[in-house]
Amino acid sequence: MKILGRLFLALACFAGLARAENPPTAPEKAPTEKAPSEKEPSEKAPLPQAEMPAGDVKRWLTFFDKLVDTVVADQGSCDKMAKDVSAVIDSNHDALALARHARSQNMKLPVTAQQHMMDGIKKMVPGMQKCGDDPNVQAAFAKLDENQQQK
Repeated sequence: MKILGRLFLALACFAGLARAENPPTAPEKAPTEKAPSEKEPSEKAPLPQAEMPAGDVKRWLTFFDKLVDTVVADQGSCDKMAKDVSAVIDSNHDALALARHARSQNMKLPVTAQQHMMDGIKKMVPGMQKCGDDPNVQAAFAKLDENQQQK
């Protein structure tokens, strides 16, 4: 089951789900006595996160759905799952790159897309319970981490 957690984290990082709704701000300064009208610029509320553009969301979810469909279809054969997951990841570097870019720009997925991903992960649970400990399946999903590290 450890791979399910890693899988979710990797996909969440790509999709911007792991980012806080409001990014952390700089550490607070020691309190000083100021009039209420003399607020520091850093004391303003953080800006809300922008959502990924609709076209990028569609491309990301198309990749994600292919990954889900592959895990569901191959849940009877861990060797086939490993090979097919690897192929899906290898053939979708563009979707991974746009997600990486969105994350670097502090963008997030719309709530409907986040829910879509959660539903997809639930569909993958049986296949991942069966094959999640298989070293070849783990190596295939590790490509998500490797792609995340690329600049």
